[in-house]
Amino acid sequence: MQTGDRVYFVCDSTHLDRAMASFGHEEGEARSVVIAGGGSIGLMLSREIEANFHNTNNQIIELHAGRAKSLAEELQGTGIINGDALDSAILREAGVHKTETFVAVTEDDEVNILSALLAKRTGAKHAVALVNIPGFIPLVSTLGVDALINPSQITVSSILEHVRRGRIRDVHPIVEDLGEVLEAEALPSSLLVGKPLRAAKIPKGLAIGGVYRDGKAIAVRGDTVIEAGDTVIIFVVRGKIAQVEKLLSVRLDFF
Repeated sequence: MQTGDRVYFVCDSTHLDRAMASFGHEEGEARSVVIAGGGSIGLMLSREIEANFHNTNNQIIELHAGRAKSLAEELQGTGIINGDALDSAILREAGVHKTETFVAVTEDDEVNILSALLAKRTGAKHAVALVNIPGFIPLVSTLGVDALINPSQITVSSILEHVRRGRIRDVHPIVEDLGEVLEAEALPSSLLVGKPLRAAKIPKGLAIGGVYRDGKAIAVRGDTVIEAGDTVIIFVVRGKIAQVEKLLSVRLDFF
């Protein structure tokens, strides 16, 4: 691996902090958050922060005065600033220059992207932007925004989870649509079952990330033997779905 690589990995949730530390990430919980956009997403996020992150100072920048007033009435533990998230003076008033996390979730992709970039330039340590247009994603990734949220990918993941129901338990598109992460049940007829993984002839473009069996997460190695009924986490690059179907002995679009 090289500095700057994006890494997808599977781990037991109890070991997440240690796993992140191995990649150099030992950041603590954010103590200050500024949200650009007081719409439904911004409101929901603020409610979560108020309910579950008691030591986190949270502020919302909302462009429309009427909406800002209603937010102030509903959110007792959140500071509300009526202003434009693209106005550097407003960002400074919100304390973006010293905030740990800036989250742009307005209804305008361009505002989200530009305000996130401006926040980083102002001094925010971490910037997240909501981007609805898929074509923007590969462009924004190179500009310095730390993380992107794409609702369509989240929605597609939820839909595919039901469309590919049965043996495919969950589907998560990888950012920029470069591939997918699948959670699949191993059938008795699967080519993965009953042999060490090193002998399973897994094609290029696929990687077994982990196995879930009897309530326990199992790290996979060359001598790991997958059993029928196991939940297998598979990373697959775009264009390799046919190989996954062959390994699992089931079509991924079946009903």
